[in-house]
Amino acid sequence: MFNRIRHTLKAIPLHHIRLMSGALLFAALLLLYLFGSWETNRQRTLTQLEALVALAQSNTRLLQQQLQHQLADLQTDLQNQPAAVDGLQWLRQTQQPGPAFSHIAMYDISGKRLASSFDNNSLQQAPPDLSTADLALLRAHQPRFVSTAEINKGHYLPYCMLMKQQQNSLIVCLLTSTSSNGLQWQAAGSLEHSAQRIINSDGVLLLASPLPVSRQPILGKRISPRQFENLNLNTAAYRDNTIRHFSNQTEFDGVKRLGVVSFDAQLQLLQIVSLPMAALLRLWLEDIIWPMVFLLVLLAGNWQLYRYLRSNAQQKEARYSQETRALSEKENIINMLMSNIPGSIYQISLPEHLLNFITHGDLQITAGDDNNHSGRQSLLTYIHPDDQERYLQEIDIHSKSRTPYKITYRVRTRRHELKWVMDRGQVLFKEQQPCRLEGLLIDITDHTLSQQHVEYLATRDPLTELINRYYFNDELINSIERLQSGHGRIALLFIDLDRFKTVNDSLGHQVGDRLLKLVADRLRHLIDPQHMIARLGGDEFIVMMNDPESSQEIEQLAEKIINKVSQTFTLDHYKLSTSCSIGISVCPDDSKESYILMRNADTAMYQAKSRGGNCYQFYTEEMNQKANSRLTLENELRRAVKNQEFALYYQPQVSTSDNKLLGAEALIRWIHPTAGIVSPADFIPVAEETGLIREIGDWALMEACKQFHEWNKAFSRELTISVNVSVRQLDDAFVLRTQEILNISGLDPKHLELEITESLLLDNVQENLRILDNIDKLGVRFAMDDFGTGYSSLSYLKQFPISKLKIDRAFINEINNDPEDEAIVRAIIALAKTLRLDLVAEGVENHQQLALLQALACDSYQGYYFSKPVPADVFRECYLQQNPPQQKSLPQP
Repeated sequence: MFNRIRHTLKAIPLHHIRLMSGALLFAALLLLYLFGSWETNRQRTLTQLEALVALAQSNTRLLQQQLQHQLADLQTDLQNQPAAVDGLQWLRQTQQPGPAFSHIAMYDISGKRLASSFDNNSLQQAPPDLSTADLALLRAHQPRFVSTAEINKGHYLPYCMLMKQQQNSLIVCLLTSTSSNGLQWQAAGSLEHSAQRIINSDGVLLLASPLPVSRQPILGKRISPRQFENLNLNTAAYRDNTIRHFSNQTEFDGVKRLGVVSFDAQLQLLQIVSLPMAALLRLWLEDIIWPMVFLLVLLAGNWQLYRYLRSNAQQKEARYSQETRALSEKENIINMLMSNIPGSIYQISLPEHLLNFITHGDLQITAGDDNNHSGRQSLLTYIHPDDQERYLQEIDIHSKSRTPYKITYRVRTRRHELKWVMDRGQVLFKEQQPCRLEGLLIDITDHTLSQQHVEYLATRDPLTELINRYYFNDELINSIERLQSGHGRIALLFIDLDRFKTVNDSLGHQVGDRLLKLVADRLRHLIDPQHMIARLGGDEFIVMMNDPESSQEIEQLAEKIINKVSQTFTLDHYKLSTSCSIGISVCPDDSKESYILMRNADTAMYQAKSRGGNCYQFYTEEMNQKANSRLTLENELRRAVKNQEFALYYQPQVSTSDNKLLGAEALIRWIHPTAGIVSPADFIPVAEETGLIREIGDWALMEACKQFHEWNKAFSRELTISVNVSVRQLDDAFVLRTQEILNISGLDPKHLELEITESLLLDNVQENLRILDNIDKLGVRFAMDDFGTGYSSLSYLKQFPISKLKIDRAFINEINNDPEDEAIVRAIIALAKTLRLDLVAEGVENHQQLALLQALACDSYQGYYFSKPVPADVFRECYLQQNPPQQKSLPQP
């Protein structure tokens, strides 16, 4: 290590070492001067502070003597007063404030205030009672100063003495304002920012001058032990008269100070005089400013002189070095250029392409030294056979045009590595004939491979390594253009896996991705190379058949794909079975535009899915019309939601025994501006697919709750409103929206009934159960709509919070004619009675049906026999304002 340091020092020029040594010596002297100046200034300031603390003690003693003399006079006068003298009157009439005090206060022997010379004896404007600590100090040594008191927003320092009046013992205190001339601290000159503090032997702060504005409440309070430690004080400070110093310590006002502390044994007081460190720093800067200015000027002059001398020396060295480098560069410039060029420089003789000269560079194509003339070797022997013909053609073209060439090809190095090179050079002529090639070979292997990889990623699906959507679209457009110039056809087979979402949701996306890779492998081996297969994204694939001979060939390929995909897949310990739906469009039969062909194939695929999947479907114009109609309906439905084109109709629900009105079912209607009333069967499925059902359902629920709250309140009824709920509405947010709607509308939750269908309970049973339980906790009831027509499971009646069953109209229509329908209705009623569930029969249209339901003890019914669904105003007029409501025969809305 020491040898390394020694070699490092030897490498540094001598004049640099001298310069650094001088700088270090100057810095050391400067620091020594600054430290000495600071210490001298500090000691001088401490000496001045010691003088000030002596002066402060003298002033305090003088004040004490004056106050003691006043108290002696008061004691003499008080002893001559009768025992029943009024202390307050005596204080105000006979005793006037003296030059050393402002007010007088009289206390009993327990320290309780008896009277004072203040005009108002309220608690805020009169002296406080003496504390226990002050009484203890008075008994130990008196007269003496006690704790400073705050009276009428002013601070007073009491000087108290125990007196005798006839048979009574009193304490009389003279109160001196801390702002009086006797106590006000004033220091001039360099110590104008100094401060005085007086603390009694019990550690109570009696005086602070000047008074810290932000810390006024500390007067009259005991100083904490930590603050004493900050000032280098302890109990020993009260036992001797030694003057103590503290430096850079935080005092009571939060400011770091330099100070002097002295204890007055006669008065039992601690005197502190201090100066902020900022003021001390300012005094120190005033002392050193001019010497430092002189020193800096001197330093700047020396630095300029050094720069001038150094510049002359550097100019001489530069001229010498420049001459030396020029000689060296002339000798080594060729070798330096060759070694720095990122490639190989060559010279080739034509027409045999024999190498006259080539440097190794980065490529190292040939063996031997850089200057080895390899006249017997041809560059063609190193060029890849597939690139040789193109290389010769480029050279011939540029020989004729006499222009520089730039050719990219592959070469094999002496290490048998295949590399891509860029050959940039020119053809040299002799007597108008090409004789030599001179140029530079640059290794571009990494760049070329990276570019090829980027092009591959841009055209390939990273998961399945099939071509992606973008490359497929380009190839489809090109194939259509070639097709238009001749004859033939193109068929697109749009493939979508059936129930793939179930695999993802149940087994995870990793298993789903592996399944997609296996499907892609099967399709890749199944499809002929003349056709093209791509992955569009998700679980969608597409095949482009080039020039199929007939529709039968297209169908055969579709059937092969369906059969291949439907075979079981083995993934670890999973055995997965899936299927696919295929939509087929043909060019030019269906369209000559690529995007229309893709759209048509997609439409046909969805038609195949609607048939149950695992099949194929050719595109037809009817599908297009149906898709356009659905798109139009979706757009108009969005407009209807925005413009509030909906209305609620209400169908009464009444008792089967006496036709008593129990409530109603809210049924939504779309009031189309041109088409009139649109049936819910036409637009509700579209609303569920697009997610608009949430907005529509929330609006319907809010309107129904508001309406029935108004009617129940106006007519003193207990009517229940039933509102249908879609499976797409059920989520945690729906629970919050239901509670919010109940709060806004004011409807009692027991008057709200939500109707759900059996199909809603098929998927996500546990999740739906949790959501329905949360709504049930709000007090809302549930009715199972169309009971018996879906995937009925009696376990649902036990698990879910169902309170009512609605018998579907399919069983009511033929209940009088079909014994099986009657048996089913009878069984449903018996089941409901056993489970203590309410019942309502839907679709009652005649008296015979009603009579049978009455005989079977069905609770309630709704249907055209009593009333069709009616608007709110008709419902109000017919069934609320009339009492009892009359059965109406109303036109169908």
